[in-house]
Amino acid sequence: MRRKLIVLIVLLLITSMVSSQTLLFSTLEEKIVVISGDYKEGTLTLINNADKDFQIVTFRRYYVLDSKNDEVSGITLEIYKANGEPLSTGVLYTYWKSGEERTLRYKIYVNESVKPGTYTLFIVLWGFLSSGDLRVIQIPVTLEITDVPLMFKEAFVEVKERSVKTNRILTGETIVIYSTVHNLKNSPVSINGTAYLEKNGKQYLKTDIAMNLTPGDNSLQVEIPIPYDLQAGEYRLIYKLEYSKGTYLFSKVFYITFGVDLTAISLEKTEIMEDEKNTLYLTLFSERDIVINYTVEVYGVNNELLHNSTKAIKIEKGSTIIQDEIPSLSPGSKKIISKISFGKITLDQGSISYNVLAYPQIENILYKEVSLNKNKATVQFSITLINANSKEVVTKLSYRFFRLNETIHKGSRDLSLSPGKNYVNVTMELPIGEKIYYEFSLIQNSKEQKINGNLEIKPPAPPTSISPQSSTPPTSTTNTTIPTPGPQQRNILTYIAILLIIIFLALLIIYLKPAPSKKRRERPKPKRRSPIGKFKRPKEPEIKEYRELPKK
Repeated sequence: MRRKLIVLIVLLLITSMVSSQTLLFSTLEEKIVVISGDYKEGTLTLINNADKDFQIVTFRRYYVLDSKNDEVSGITLEIYKANGEPLSTGVLYTYWKSGEERTLRYKIYVNESVKPGTYTLFIVLWGFLSSGDLRVIQIPVTLEITDVPLMFKEAFVEVKERSVKTNRILTGETIVIYSTVHNLKNSPVSINGTAYLEKNGKQYLKTDIAMNLTPGDNSLQVEIPIPYDLQAGEYRLIYKLEYSKGTYLFSKVFYITFGVDLTAISLEKTEIMEDEKNTLYLTLFSERDIVINYTVEVYGVNNELLHNSTKAIKIEKGSTIIQDEIPSLSPGSKKIISKISFGKITLDQGSISYNVLAYPQIENILYKEVSLNKNKATVQFSITLINANSKEVVTKLSYRFFRLNETIHKGSRDLSLSPGKNYVNVTMELPIGEKIYYEFSLIQNSKEQKINGNLEIKPPAPPTSISPQSSTPPTSTTNTTIPTPGPQQRNILTYIAILLIIIFLALLIIYLKPAPSKKRRERPKPKRRSPIGKFKRPKEPEIKEYRELPKK
């Protein structure tokens, strides 16, 4: 009976093979990568692309073709059941419906003799329908044979403190490089590497890498701390991994900065007086919350340091305005240099200039009498003013003349003083014979300089009187009173004396001048006469005309 059943099954198989058709099934996986001299195990997802349901599916065989469709040896395939038992041939699946996916667990061995390249693995299955018909199923799988055991996936960089991907790194932060390397081998692979920053051909912050990569995916993480004192600028990150079969290189450009900049520097006034203070304004922009120092230095002529101060301030992200007071300084041009720093690291600096003006001063006051009469005198006051600045300044001169409890005259003038000495004249009529007080004031920016004094003009002396002669004897002496000449008479006498001296000097020069030497008188030469004598032009003949004919 058993023999009859076996014969029947064989007859059914033969009958089915005769009437069988070949079907092509597909997989969800694109390819299988295997290292030459190693093996690869995994799963494939098979899809029933036919419009038929299969009662039984059995695994029959496999074969490998190269790109020329020639069969290749040296590649071995092992199929496993769902429970993990190896399957050489026999039932693989039951009740596989149309469109349904099934998992195929495999293990592929590749001999070292197989050259790297792309091959096609054909898995051959038999599928039996419910009617007993047989269908031959072929599943092509792409095999990529390589001798490179590592697959490097794309790397990326983050800032550790902010967990963001950015091209702008702040000093004090840490660059973290993340990468994934897949080891295709079933044994560890040793790699060495390095990571560093490069600028103008010079390496900074170099970090060495050495590790063993286990089979499968390996996550690599490399950190590069950025010190605060690293000079700001553009750097290129170099990340390199090396092993016996090749090199992986990753690079990216970053701009590294401290993140605090001095964006503007200004003054409340660009021109102040010598006793005034000035206010300095600094505008900062920060990308971080941090405590920094700011320094203010003021220089005068020949870069002489006149003022220096350093203060600490806490700033936050965004814009910050710092206000600082500059003390009053001596007159002249001043230059301010302001720096911001973190510890001993100078972050940024800026400069600005301004002028300190000196107050104009009254140096002295002189006066003289211009004219004099009985009651009043005309007096001219000469005021010398000093402008110690290198530019013209505008000021106001006020004056007042007064006696006790009474103001005689007051006034003021607006003046533009050139650099150096300036002279101003004020002419006044003042009473004679009493003490007069005067006050001159120079006003500049609400600051006043006063000069006080007094004078008294004496009345003119009476004219000189000569007493008449008396009848006393000639031997008697008459006393004559000679009055003291007044100021006007003194001026006239001075002019007369100067004129007499000039006339005397002129006569003396004429007298002392040597007389010119006398030349010898010569007799005039006689006139030259013509050898033919004196010529006398003859007279023209006189012709008489008559109005009437002569009478006969």
